[in-house]
Amino acid sequence: MQIESECFSLQKAGNGKDEYEDAFHSGITVSKGMVYHRFAIADGASESSFADIWADLLASAYCHGQWDRHPIDKSIAKLSKAWRRKLHPGDLPWYAQEKLGNGAFSTLAGITFLLTDASSAAFDAAAIGDSCIFHIRGDKIIAFFPLGSIDDFHNRPVLISSNAANNNQLQASLKQWSGTADAGDSFLLMTDALACWFLTRYEEDRSVIKKVHGLASKRDFIDLVQLERKLVSRNGGYYLRNDDVTLIRVNLFKGK
Repeated sequence: MQIESECFSLQKAGNGKDEYEDAFHSGITVSKGMVYHRFAIADGASESSFADIWADLLASAYCHGQWDRHPIDKSIAKLSKAWRRKLHPGDLPWYAQEKLGNGAFSTLAGITFLLTDASSAAFDAAAIGDSCIFHIRGDKIIAFFPLGSIDDFHNRPVLISSNAANNNQLQASLKQWSGTADAGDSFLLMTDALACWFLTRYEEDRSVIKKVHGLASKRDFIDLVQLERKLVSRNGGYYLRNDDVTLIRVNLFKGK
């Protein structure tokens, strides 16, 4: 089995590139002769301080094998220290310094692949919040994680905080998923606005899978996002909410 991936991202309409608060990473690690391919996305909460830095630290830690979920508190504590080292609170006005004390917040969804033979792969995923991973086979979503339905996007998700005092529900909110995939399968990692759009469109027409697989460039992705942000759905809202959007597309195919 072989694996290939691409990532696409875009900030909110009206924002600059430096205001993008999602994050994405990928990584390959070798342990005891086994090769692990990891991919992760994170969605920093805009209402918190320096959420972009926090989201980036979470996604990077997962992909470099530094995110131990048992217990998760130890991993988060190390990342919280790294987050604080990147800040310069003395340069902030007093009200921003007060807000900083509450910490930054972010979702996280990551998946690890172990390519077991020429035609199959084992995977293991973990998530907190509403960033999603879709397992695609042909023109069907055969599974998605960690939410149960499209209605779950309207609930307030539990987020990972850089302040330990805010993480009381973290271990209980950690979702885990494992299984196997075949050559020809693909996985799509999406932050919440894009994931909600994808499910909504899929319920109307499965050809949205072909549309996502057909994205060949950053320009293609931008055009798609800008169009869907303007189109009105059956319920009267826009198909794609104006938010930072991130997509990692992972394709599995037969090796030699």
